[in-house]
Amino acid sequence: MEEYTDSGEDKNIYSDDDNDYFTISTQNNRTSKNIDSSPLDPKRLAEEISQIQPKHEKEKKKLFESYYKIRENEENGADNHCFKFNKMYTDLKFNYSVLVSGFGSKIRLIETFVSEFCTDGPTIHFKGYLPNSSVRDLLYKITFSLFGINRTIATPIGHCNFIKSIFESSSKDINKIRQTFGGEFNYGVPDHVYVIIHNIDGYSLRNETSQLTLSLLATIPQINMIASLDAIGAQLLWDNRMLANFNWTTYSMPTYQPYELELSYHVNTKGSGGSGKTSSGTNKNLQPSNILTVLKSLTEISTDIFKELLAYLIEKKKNRIEFKILFDICRDAFLVSSESGLKTQLREFIDHKIIIQKEIGDTTFLIIPIETSVMEIILSQLVNSNP
Repeated sequence: MEEYTDSGEDKNIYSDDDNDYFTISTQNNRTSKNIDSSPLDPKRLAEEISQIQPKHEKEKKKLFESYYKIRENEENGADNHCFKFNKMYTDLKFNYSVLVSGFGSKIRLIETFVSEFCTDGPTIHFKGYLPNSSVRDLLYKITFSLFGINRTIATPIGHCNFIKSIFESSSKDINKIRQTFGGEFNYGVPDHVYVIIHNIDGYSLRNETSQLTLSLLATIPQINMIASLDAIGAQLLWDNRMLANFNWTTYSMPTYQPYELELSYHVNTKGSGGSGKTSSGTNKNLQPSNILTVLKSLTEISTDIFKELLAYLIEKKKNRIEFKILFDICRDAFLVSSESGLKTQLREFIDHKIIIQKEIGDTTFLIIPIETSVMEIILSQLVNSNP
């Protein structure tokens, strides 16, 4: 059994792409409240955090070990009822999904459980705390890692149903799937697959489509889902149908360990200035309903331009585009004939701060400060409303 160690191998993991918005947009309202609200440099933040001395390490180690080490009882000998890892594994085998809650980072705790107990099948790990993560990434990872299928399905729900059909397929059906979609299927269809989701309540997963897709994934008999939960009130994400699909058995397992890895992707909190911007450069006030309300007041051409923009960003998994690239796309689609015409069509989006324009050298960038998953929701509703 792995002994708990407070190693620092996961520290100081930063991605430039996670901070695109705050890197290229530094527009602040110069009021007395936010004069000093410039973003904190990630490297300096990491240095400051590294100076914090850990406390109560012995107690935290003892607590960590209590979750998997059998506690000796003077009268009754080994008390197996205290062996939480054993109970978690038993629940998985009875087709429950395991939800781990409690204060403190639970990444190492869950990884220890998976490495020691979940050895009878492949494991798929998904980092829900990443600000740019998407449920589509998880679905693609499952189909590619398990079956070698290098394709994505149109919608997350459709992709989930496709995965379910593979697990329900006979050998003849597998051959048809291989002929249609490609893939390897070197090991056939596994009897057990462990899907581990760190932070199922991550910001980019806090939408109905993502949670419904994950709940449908949990209904596949061969998939054993293990997830961690951190945000207060996060269970409000699920309605009765989702709860029935997940079929959770919940374990409170606080570790009191710092959220070093999770928070390394959530920097620049000082720079948000209370404006509603998240640390990943997205704007939590830009909800799909708000953007769709603005679009209703715009012309059909403006809406079509916005759809072309969303489609490009979703495909590239980015939140910014060069103005010239967008102009080429819109010109090829016969939406505009000049750069000045495109600028006119984009003015309303810029005024509502749905699109942020930024000059870097001689290049003009257009930024949409929302998550890819939110873009997908908006594009889906736009396409469905205008078939």
